[in-house]
Amino acid sequence: MDSGLLYGGIGFAAAIALILLEVPVAVAMGLVALSGCVLILGVSATVTIGATTIWDALTNYTLTMLPLFVFMGNLAAHSGLSARLYSAMRTLIGHRRGGLAVATIGASAGFGMISGSSLATTATMGRIALPEMRAAGYSDRLASGTVAAGGTLGILIPPSTVLVIYAFLAEQSIRKLLLATAGPILLAVALYCCAIWLPILLGRSDAPRRDRATSAERSAALVELLPPLGVFGLIMGGLYSGYFTANETAAVGVAVVLAYGLLSRRLSFRGFLGAASDTAMTCGALYLVLLAANLFNFFLALSGLPFSLTSLFADVLGMPLMVILIMSVIYLLLGTLMDSLAMLLLTVPLFVPIAQAAGIDLIWFGIYAVTVVEMGLITPPVGMNLFVLKATNSDIPMIELWRGVLPFVAADILRIGLIIAFPILVLWLPETAF
Repeated sequence: MDSGLLYGGIGFAAAIALILLEVPVAVAMGLVALSGCVLILGVSATVTIGATTIWDALTNYTLTMLPLFVFMGNLAAHSGLSARLYSAMRTLIGHRRGGLAVATIGASAGFGMISGSSLATTATMGRIALPEMRAAGYSDRLASGTVAAGGTLGILIPPSTVLVIYAFLAEQSIRKLLLATAGPILLAVALYCCAIWLPILLGRSDAPRRDRATSAERSAALVELLPPLGVFGLIMGGLYSGYFTANETAAVGVAVVLAYGLLSRRLSFRGFLGAASDTAMTCGALYLVLLAANLFNFFLALSGLPFSLTSLFADVLGMPLMVILIMSVIYLLLGTLMDSLAMLLLTVPLFVPIAQAAGIDLIWFGIYAVTVVEMGLITPPVGMNLFVLKATNSDIPMIELWRGVLPFVAADILRIGLIIAFPILVLWLPETAF
């Protein structure tokens, strides 16, 4: 076996082991990459190439929108936008049977647009929505399953920091990727609502009705929904029309949210400074991860591991469906062990060459990969969202969390099946826009 290939295999296994030992992702990937490059190239060449690789990552045009998207989310949070989202959804549809659960899915989608994080969305909705559903008489099974599944929407909805990172690593158009999320998002919300209503209709879950809100309360709730819907419409409308580039859309989004916070007097000067500070901390961590991932990608390419894996898939490259099914199994297994960002950072440099060789569209593959990764976060027995929910609601038995999430796992399997069977669900909007 070639020594570079051996180093690549050992390095990939070492990176996974370090991440499982809770070493920060950036440290794990950076250490492995630098060590591997030194073994293959030597110290002098590694320093030279490492500096070039880091500079290329820091000056990459695609990544310039990352701080803007993060700042937009933090401004929205400090303006109280995210806190009012669930309240508005609850007021509008909470009186219907299962309405609080559907409101939780809607609020999770909105909060995900602001936070861009599955785990953060699950933790937040676990503190806000879960106690209210339980107090209203909802079964623990339905309430916990809804919150855990709703959290998975956070990573896919624009502005998605993970999709920006995928675009950077796979060298794909971020505008096309963000447009491609429209169909899968609508499909996900529709299937999750079915996963709520079907057990209720079958008598497997308790979801009592509530008193209907007054007309004045519903009108106020509609007003509260306008800002997040307006921001989302601005992002998707600007991207679809081509009036804004993705980077310009991010800048306009920041300006709109800032104007909302100031005009509504919900954003104080202290809140603005807090949003800026949070953005600096988050982006510092993200850029550190991206620098390490870029070095790790270079190390893997240097070792020849991605090309060797492509040759291993040679017998099935003519069957894209088989390639996708094998990748799905790998993603589901990894989803029980680590978070979504770590999974994508580790697998993109290995799977993208295989997908290209199999003739798979890389825009479609990015949406597919994010969808499968997120399903892994709620798949029993050790999905990460379930552990987050258990940590914030320790009195709910783990077996109830597993049972509660099963209808949503089935909905995710159906969604992935539909995306695979009908790629147009993902590609129709970017193809129409372009």
